Parts: sequence; C-alpha cells; structure tokens
Amino acid sequence: MRYIEVSERATLLGENWRETNMKRRAFLKTITTVSSVSWLPGSAASPAGSREGPLDRFKLGSISDEWSQDLEEALKGMKGYGLRWVEVRNLWNIYNTEASAEQVRRMKDLLAGYAFKLSVLDTAFYKCALPGTKPVSGDKDVYPYPEQMDLLKRGIERAHALGTDKVRVFAFWRVADPEKYFSRISEELSKAAEVAKAEGARLVLENESSCNVATGGELAHILKLVPADNLGANWDVGNGTWQGEVSFPAGYGALPKSRIWHMHLKDVRCGAGLTNCQTAVVGTGELDLLGQFRALLRDGYQGTMSLEPEYETASLSHGAATRRSLEGLLKIMTAALA
Repeated sequence: MRYIEVSERATLLGENWRETNMKRRAFLKTITTVSSVSWLPGSAASPAGSREGPLDRFKLGSISDEWSQDLEEALKGMKGYGLRWVEVRNLWNIYNTEASAEQVRRMKDLLAGYAFKLSVLDTAFYKCALPGTKPVSGDKDVYPYPEQMDLLKRGIERAHALGTDKVRVFAFWRVADPEKYFSRISEELSKAAEVAKAEGARLVLENESSCNVATGGELAHILKLVPADNLGANWDVGNGTWQGEVSFPAGYGALPKSRIWHMHLKDVRCGAGLTNCQTAVVGTGELDLLGQFRALLRDGYQGTMSLEPEYETASLSHGAATRRSLEGLLKIMTAALA
C-alpha cells in the first residue's frame, strides 16, 4: 500500500474504535437477514459455448475503496465490468473494523443485492511496532500492540457476518534488519493463528513494503516458521519491488503455492536498479503480470484476487484510474488464457 496508508491511519480512528468490550454474540445477533437491493446486470464472463474468459477462470475482484468510499457506488462500478468478488477495507470514511452493527447490516445487504461475495476482510492487525523495536519509517501505531487481539476479533466477527473466513493481517512495522526478529514475529503470528482457528477463521499475511514481511522471499520464510494450517499468503504482486525484489518470477517463485490464498494486483514503474518506484496503470508498468498469470494457470491457482492499483494522477479521478487499471488487467488475463 502506498497512498492508502495515509487514508488508513486517518480513517482507523472512527468514533467507535475504543469500544473493545462489545459482546461478540450480541453483535452477531444484530446482523439480520439481508434485504433486497436493486443491482445492475452485466458480466465480462464469456457467453455460453465460447472460449473461457478471465472472469470464468479467475476469482477476480477489487478492493472497494479503490473505486469509492461509498460501498454501493463501488459495487455498481465493479458490477459493470462483471466482477463478482470484493475486498473491503475503508468505506464511508471509516475502517471496516470500526463499522457499527447497523453499518455491517448495510454492507451485508449491499453485497447480497449486487450479488457479490466477500473475498477477504481487511484489518490493520499487526500494523504496529513489535514491542522493543524501532520502525525505520517512524510510522505511528493507530492500534497499539496491547489492542491487537481485540482488533483481530473484531475483524473475524465482521468477516463471518459478511460471509468470508479470510482476514488480512501484517507482520509489524519494518525495522532495519527484519530477519533478526523473524523468530519473535513467527511467535506472534502463531498466537494470532490460534485465536483465529478457535473462531473458524483463516489469516492471510500480506507482503507489505512498510512491514517486516515485504517480499515474496520474506513471506515464504515466515510461512515456513509458522506452519499453522489457517495461516496463508496474501501475495501482493508488486509490493516487494520497493524492497528491491523482482516480484515475478523471483518473489512468486519463492512461495509455497498451496499457501497462497489471496492476491493483490497492481503495476509498478521504477528507475534503474528498482529505484524510485511508483505505481502505474496496470499494463503500463514493468511487472511481468502476463508471466504471473501464466504461472497461476500452470500451478492451478484457485484462490481469490483483488485489483489494488493504488494509482492516482491529476488528470484522472481515483475511480477513473482504477477503471483503466481493470481494463488493462483484463487484457493481460485474456492474453494469458490464449
């Protein structure tokens, strides 16, 4: 995540965020049966009898706030391209883990009404300093370490209420020598996996450039240290670039394929030696996304994936830039299937 990090830190501070004593059963009881919501027809999948299209083969969605902070507007935009999966992070100017019971009901209604499935419920879990370490970025903790397990439980509650068992997590703010702390990080993630397993949830660990697990190689290392069967990877194709890794084939090649359960898709353009990297409209950058999708086909990938372009330009609104990236991505996926 690049620009979204600023948005996350601002929106995480919703007015309900300190209400950690919420009774979890009471919360789930308030999530009532979905009501009907009109939705827009449309599909980018192939017509019956024709060659398989990208949305027939891959469970492609997008992070909703890459389209709009208004969830309904985001779903309308995605529906127009035939997407059927969505990942929720920020919405209505709050982080989803701070959503009230009424807001969660509204989210549930909208997902059902527009015929979307939730791929992953995003959290900022372990996007904080590991106690005793000094983050190189100087990032502040919106949720300090003692509040992390309550945050995780809120994420799991909302994930279940919205129909998924996958919750996105991180590996603490990045330090100068991350591998020095991998043993401690693996212990922390093992504890989190135990909590999640007791609640019937799976954790997908994202390689995030501002955190201690930023590259495919680092993600593979941590997964080896934490063999929990409910901890897998949220493989972000591109984030490792900011730490000097060629995402494909090197980063992807390091990963245990059976533990990749979700993916983030973007494109990146860099200077010589992977310096001065910036996000780009998908299809105009330097990532070998065509090779990545061909490898996914070869390896039989069946997990979900979300477009997360994180691209902004003065000439386009953020939503319009996201549309351009989706169009570029669908072309690449179609070429991979050819």
